[in-house]
Amino acid sequence: MTIKTCFFTFFKTLIMLAAALAATSEAAEEGAVKNPWAFNLTLYGWLPGVDGDFSAGRFSKSVDTSFIDIAEELRNFPLAFMGRLEAHYERLGLYVDGNYMDLDFEPRFDQGISKGLSSQLGVMEYGVMYRLFGAPAAEQVGRWTEKTRSNGLEVYAGGRTIWLDNQVEFRGVGKASSSESLTSPLIGGRFTVEFSPEWFVLVDGNGGGFGVDDIEFAGSVMGMIGYRTTLFGVPASLEAGYRALRLDLKKRLIETNVTINGPFIGLTGYW
Repeated sequence: MTIKTCFFTFFKTLIMLAAALAATSEAAEEGAVKNPWAFNLTLYGWLPGVDGDFSAGRFSKSVDTSFIDIAEELRNFPLAFMGRLEAHYERLGLYVDGNYMDLDFEPRFDQGISKGLSSQLGVMEYGVMYRLFGAPAAEQVGRWTEKTRSNGLEVYAGGRTIWLDNQVEFRGVGKASSSESLTSPLIGGRFTVEFSPEWFVLVDGNGGGFGVDDIEFAGSVMGMIGYRTTLFGVPASLEAGYRALRLDLKKRLIETNVTINGPFIGLTGYW
């Protein structure tokens, strides 16, 4: 009788333990999917073309060249770098997006310029975004390997800080160098279309300036196609696309009215 009682108690304990483990596993799985936080980091390489006017002091220079032949007019390779970090909680998100490019144009002696134009441009965008429809970012990461995807639309608002340094030198006349840091608001949105669980297209557009801090207009449009995969067990996507950035600004001794556009490739990690 004692043996049967002990066996029954032991068997009952095993059942209760197995049930508890199953419940814990199920709760952990649900928690992984329902975790409201998600992050992603993107690194891009950009090959830009330039069309516009640069000035520093009383000197100015016009540039009009595509991303194909721009290297012929530059002393260095015209590569620009872009990076973007996003943090999402449910449908709300925060983002920081940075761009930097260094354009050092060759001399143009026929115009009396001995050293040409050198322009360094940095653009930092930051703000708050909200997903109007589509699965929250955390759900997309938690269900990365699943076959179901949904299109998404996000709107965002924030600020854009522009750092610009122009240097122009004329042969036998003189040279001028000027740098400024300008900040203005921006609003925008982006739309994602899912063609399959792996392939997607994203279109992003924003505009700002509105005359704040002498920025008449500053905006960008970007379109890209992406492929979702995993790298070293981490959800990731490979992207390729085209981006155009328009700047119209004038403050004291520095003025730039330019469109910078060209193709890019990128890599994004999600967690």
